[in-house]
Amino acid sequence: MKMILNERQHAEEALEYGKMDKKPTKTLVCIAKLCLEEGKSKSDTYNVLHEFMAKSYPNYNTVHWESFFYRVIHQATRYIKTRKERGKKSLIEIEHVSITHKELNQIRELRSKRLEKLAFVLLVYSKINNQIHENNLYWINHAWSEIYSDTGMAVSKKDQGLLVYKLIHSGLLKESRRFDSTSVQVLFAHPEDAVAIRLTRFDDFILEYLRWTGETVKDCSVCGKRVLAKSNRLKYCKNCKKKLGK
Repeated sequence: MKMILNERQHAEEALEYGKMDKKPTKTLVCIAKLCLEEGKSKSDTYNVLHEFMAKSYPNYNTVHWESFFYRVIHQATRYIKTRKERGKKSLIEIEHVSITHKELNQIRELRSKRLEKLAFVLLVYSKINNQIHENNLYWINHAWSEIYSDTGMAVSKKDQGLLVYKLIHSGLLKESRRFDSTSVQVLFAHPEDAVAIRLTRFDDFILEYLRWTGETVKDCSVCGKRVLAKSNRLKYCKNCKKKLGK
Protein backbone atom coordinates (compact mmCIF):
# COMPACT_ATOMS: atom_id res chain seq x y z
CA MET A 1 0.00 0.00 0.00
CA LYS A 2 1.40 3.35 -1.04
CA MET A 3 -0.47 5.40 1.55
CA ILE A 4 1.28 6.36 4.78
CA LEU A 5 -1.25 5.26 7.38
CA ASN A 6 0.43 6.59 10.51
CA GLU A 7 1.81 10.02 9.70
CA ARG A 8 2.97 10.77 13.24
CA GLN A 9 4.98 7.55 13.53
CA HIS A 10 6.39 7.98 10.02
CA ALA A 11 7.52 11.54 10.75
CA GLU A 12 9.02 10.65 14.12
CA GLU A 13 10.97 7.70 12.69
CA ALA A 14 12.16 9.86 9.81
CA LEU A 15 13.52 12.52 12.15
CA GLU A 16 15.09 10.03 14.56
CA TYR A 17 16.47 7.41 12.19
CA GLY A 18 16.56 9.16 8.81
CA LYS A 19 13.94 6.81 7.35
CA MET A 20 12.33 8.06 4.18
CA ASP A 21 9.55 6.91 1.85
CA LYS A 22 10.47 5.97 -1.72
CA LYS A 23 8.92 9.32 -2.56
CA PRO A 24 10.69 11.83 -0.27
CA THR A 25 7.85 14.31 -0.70
CA LYS A 26 5.51 12.04 1.28
CA THR A 27 7.91 12.03 4.22
CA LEU A 28 8.35 15.80 4.06
CA VAL A 29 4.58 16.32 4.18
CA CYS A 30 4.35 14.14 7.30
CA ILE A 31 7.19 16.01 8.99
CA ALA A 32 5.62 19.38 8.17
CA LYS A 33 2.27 18.27 9.58
CA LEU A 34 3.91 17.00 12.76
CA CYS A 35 5.86 20.22 13.30
CA LEU A 36 2.86 22.47 12.76
CA GLU A 37 0.61 20.23 14.86
CA GLU A 38 3.12 20.57 17.70
CA GLY A 39 2.91 24.35 17.44
CA LYS A 40 6.15 25.10 15.60
CA SER A 41 6.24 28.23 13.46
CA LYS A 42 6.48 28.04 9.68
CA SER A 43 10.09 29.24 9.93
CA ASP A 44 11.01 26.54 12.44
CA THR A 45 9.22 23.93 10.34
CA TYR A 46 11.24 25.03 7.31
CA ASN A 47 14.45 24.58 9.31
CA VAL A 48 13.43 21.09 10.41
CA LEU A 49 12.74 20.09 6.79
CA HIS A 50 16.04 21.58 5.67
CA GLU A 51 18.06 19.83 8.38
CA PHE A 52 16.34 16.50 7.72
CA MET A 53 17.08 16.61 3.99
CA ALA A 54 20.66 17.76 4.56
CA LYS A 55 21.27 14.69 6.75
CA SER A 56 19.19 12.10 4.93
CA TYR A 57 19.01 12.91 1.21
CA PRO A 58 22.04 12.28 -1.04
CA ASN A 59 23.12 15.29 -3.15
CA TYR A 60 20.65 17.54 -1.35
CA ASN A 61 20.47 21.00 -2.93
CA THR A 62 18.87 23.77 -0.87
CA VAL A 63 17.96 25.91 -3.88
CA HIS A 64 16.22 23.02 -5.61
CA TRP A 65 14.05 22.18 -2.58
CA GLU A 66 13.39 25.62 -1.08
CA SER A 67 10.22 26.45 -3.01
CA PHE A 68 8.89 22.95 -2.37
CA PHE A 69 9.40 23.33 1.38
CA TYR A 70 7.33 26.51 1.39
CA ARG A 71 4.61 24.84 -0.68
CA VAL A 72 4.48 21.82 1.64
CA ILE A 73 4.27 24.05 4.72
CA HIS A 74 1.47 26.13 3.17
CA GLN A 75 -0.53 23.05 2.21
CA ALA A 76 0.02 21.41 5.62
CA THR A 77 -1.11 24.59 7.38
CA ARG A 78 -4.35 24.71 5.40
CA TYR A 79 -4.92 20.98 5.88
CA ILE A 80 -4.52 21.14 9.66
CA LYS A 81 -6.72 24.23 9.92
CA THR A 82 -9.50 22.57 7.91
CA ARG A 83 -9.31 19.34 9.91
CA LYS A 84 -9.47 21.19 13.22
CA GLU A 85 -12.42 23.31 12.06
CA ARG A 86 -14.26 20.06 11.33
CA GLY A 87 -13.31 18.61 14.70
CA LYS A 88 -11.01 15.99 13.19
CA LYS A 89 -7.47 14.88 14.01
CA SER A 90 -4.62 16.79 12.38
CA LEU A 91 -2.62 13.67 11.54
CA ILE A 92 -3.66 10.32 10.11
CA GLU A 93 -2.86 7.66 12.70
CA ILE A 94 -4.27 4.30 11.61
CA GLU A 95 -2.99 1.41 13.72
CA HIS A 96 -5.20 -1.40 12.49
CA VAL A 97 -8.16 -2.40 10.33
CA SER A 98 -10.57 -5.10 11.47
CA ILE A 99 -12.28 -7.49 9.05
CA THR A 100 -15.22 -9.53 10.33
CA HIS A 101 -16.32 -13.12 9.69
CA LYS A 102 -19.51 -12.00 7.96
CA GLU A 103 -17.56 -9.78 5.57
CA LEU A 104 -15.11 -12.57 4.72
CA ASN A 105 -17.85 -15.11 4.20
CA GLN A 106 -19.65 -12.76 1.83
CA ILE A 107 -16.43 -12.28 -0.14
CA ARG A 108 -15.87 -16.04 -0.23
CA GLU A 109 -19.31 -16.55 -1.76
CA LEU A 110 -18.07 -14.88 -4.96
CA ARG A 111 -16.31 -18.16 -5.85
CA SER A 112 -13.75 -16.37 -7.98
CA LYS A 113 -10.24 -15.77 -6.68
CA ARG A 114 -9.87 -12.58 -8.72
CA LEU A 115 -13.16 -11.13 -7.51
CA GLU A 116 -12.44 -12.21 -3.94
CA LYS A 117 -9.04 -10.51 -3.89
CA LEU A 118 -10.46 -7.30 -5.34
CA ALA A 119 -13.40 -7.28 -2.93
CA PHE A 120 -11.09 -7.80 0.07
CA VAL A 121 -8.74 -4.99 -0.97
CA LEU A 122 -11.67 -2.64 -1.61
CA LEU A 123 -13.09 -3.43 1.82
CA VAL A 124 -9.75 -2.61 3.48
CA TYR A 125 -9.44 0.64 1.53
CA SER A 126 -12.99 1.66 2.48
CA LYS A 127 -12.28 1.06 6.18
CA ILE A 128 -9.06 3.05 5.94
CA ASN A 129 -10.98 5.91 4.33
CA ASN A 130 -13.54 5.75 7.14
CA GLN A 131 -10.76 6.26 9.67
CA ILE A 132 -9.16 9.07 7.68
CA HIS A 133 -12.41 10.97 7.16
CA GLU A 134 -13.85 9.85 10.52
CA ASN A 135 -17.13 8.57 9.08
CA ASN A 136 -18.79 5.25 8.21
CA LEU A 137 -19.55 5.80 4.53
CA TYR A 138 -17.18 3.21 3.01
CA TRP A 139 -16.43 5.24 -0.12
CA ILE A 140 -13.25 4.68 -2.15
CA ASN A 141 -11.72 7.24 -4.50
CA HIS A 142 -8.18 5.96 -4.93
CA ALA A 143 -6.48 5.28 -8.25
CA TRP A 144 -7.48 1.87 -9.60
CA SER A 145 -3.87 1.16 -10.52
CA GLU A 146 -2.97 1.45 -6.82
CA ILE A 147 -5.88 -0.71 -5.74
CA TYR A 148 -5.10 -3.48 -8.23
CA SER A 149 -1.44 -3.35 -7.25
CA ASP A 150 -2.49 -4.33 -3.71
CA THR A 151 -4.47 -7.30 -5.02
CA GLY A 152 -1.21 -8.83 -6.26
CA MET A 153 -2.83 -9.55 -9.64
CA ALA A 154 -1.74 -8.57 -13.12
CA VAL A 155 -5.01 -7.34 -14.68
CA SER A 156 -5.47 -5.52 -17.97
CA LYS A 157 -7.36 -2.20 -17.93
CA LYS A 158 -10.23 -3.84 -19.76
CA ASP A 159 -10.52 -6.62 -17.19
CA GLN A 160 -10.13 -4.14 -14.33
CA GLY A 161 -13.35 -2.44 -15.36
CA LEU A 162 -15.05 -5.80 -15.91
CA LEU A 163 -14.21 -7.05 -12.40
CA VAL A 164 -15.53 -3.85 -10.83
CA TYR A 165 -18.72 -4.15 -12.91
CA LYS A 166 -19.22 -7.71 -11.66
CA LEU A 167 -18.93 -6.58 -8.04
CA ILE A 168 -21.43 -3.79 -8.71
CA HIS A 169 -23.78 -6.23 -10.44
CA SER A 170 -23.50 -8.65 -7.50
CA GLY A 171 -24.61 -5.91 -5.12
CA LEU A 172 -21.31 -5.59 -3.24
CA LEU A 173 -20.46 -2.16 -4.64
CA LYS A 174 -22.30 0.98 -5.67
CA GLU A 175 -20.90 3.40 -8.20
CA SER A 176 -21.02 7.16 -7.83
CA ARG A 177 -23.88 9.06 -9.47
CA ARG A 178 -21.43 11.63 -10.79
CA PHE A 179 -20.68 10.87 -14.42
CA ASP A 180 -17.08 12.09 -14.06
CA SER A 181 -16.33 10.04 -10.92
CA THR A 182 -14.75 6.60 -10.62
CA SER A 183 -15.54 6.36 -6.89
CA VAL A 184 -17.34 3.31 -5.53
CA GLN A 185 -19.01 2.52 -2.23
CA VAL A 186 -18.59 -0.80 -0.42
CA LEU A 187 -21.98 -2.24 0.54
CA PHE A 188 -20.95 -5.45 2.32
CA ALA A 189 -19.32 -4.03 5.46
CA HIS A 190 -20.54 -5.62 8.70
CA PRO A 191 -18.49 -4.02 11.51
CA GLU A 192 -20.90 -5.29 14.16
CA ASP A 193 -19.85 -8.92 13.58
CA ALA A 194 -16.96 -10.72 15.31
CA VAL A 195 -13.47 -9.84 14.07
CA ALA A 196 -11.73 -12.53 12.00
CA ILE A 197 -8.67 -10.64 10.74
CA ARG A 198 -6.98 -7.68 12.44
CA LEU A 199 -4.63 -6.05 9.96
CA THR A 200 -1.70 -4.22 11.53
CA ARG A 201 0.65 -4.51 8.53
CA PHE A 202 -0.31 -3.23 5.11
CA ASP A 203 2.55 -4.52 2.98
CA ASP A 204 1.11 -7.37 0.88
CA PHE A 205 -1.95 -7.42 3.12
CA ILE A 206 -3.85 -9.49 0.54
CA LEU A 207 -1.87 -12.45 1.87
CA GLU A 208 -3.86 -12.30 5.09
CA TYR A 209 -7.00 -13.06 3.09
CA LEU A 210 -5.26 -15.96 1.38
CA ARG A 211 -4.11 -17.21 4.77
CA TRP A 212 -7.73 -17.08 5.96
CA THR A 213 -8.83 -19.16 2.95
CA GLY A 214 -6.35 -21.87 3.92
CA GLU A 215 -3.29 -21.07 1.86
CA THR A 216 0.12 -21.22 3.53
CA VAL A 217 1.68 -17.83 4.25
CA LYS A 218 5.04 -17.63 6.01
CA ASP A 219 7.33 -14.83 7.16
CA CYS A 220 10.83 -14.59 5.72
CA SER A 221 13.23 -15.59 8.52
CA VAL A 222 15.61 -12.76 7.52
CA CYS A 223 13.53 -9.67 6.67
CA GLY A 224 10.09 -10.69 7.92
CA LYS A 225 8.39 -10.17 4.55
CA ARG A 226 5.26 -12.30 4.15
CA VAL A 227 5.49 -14.94 1.44
CA LEU A 228 2.91 -17.25 -0.15
CA ALA A 229 4.51 -20.65 0.40
CA LYS A 230 4.03 -23.79 -1.66
CA SER A 231 5.61 -25.88 1.09
CA ASN A 232 6.34 -25.64 4.82
CA ARG A 233 10.07 -25.73 4.06
CA LEU A 234 10.13 -22.18 2.72
CA LYS A 235 12.28 -19.92 4.92
CA TYR A 236 13.21 -16.91 2.79
CA CYS A 237 11.62 -14.44 0.42
CA LYS A 238 13.06 -14.24 -3.11
CA ASN A 239 15.29 -11.26 -2.37
CA CYS A 240 16.83 -12.72 0.80
CA LYS A 241 17.22 -16.12 -0.82
CA LYS A 242 19.15 -14.49 -3.64
CA LYS A 243 21.36 -12.49 -1.26
CA LEU A 244 22.12 -15.61 0.77
CA GLY A 245 22.90 -17.61 -2.34
CA LYS A 246 20.33 -20.27 -1.46
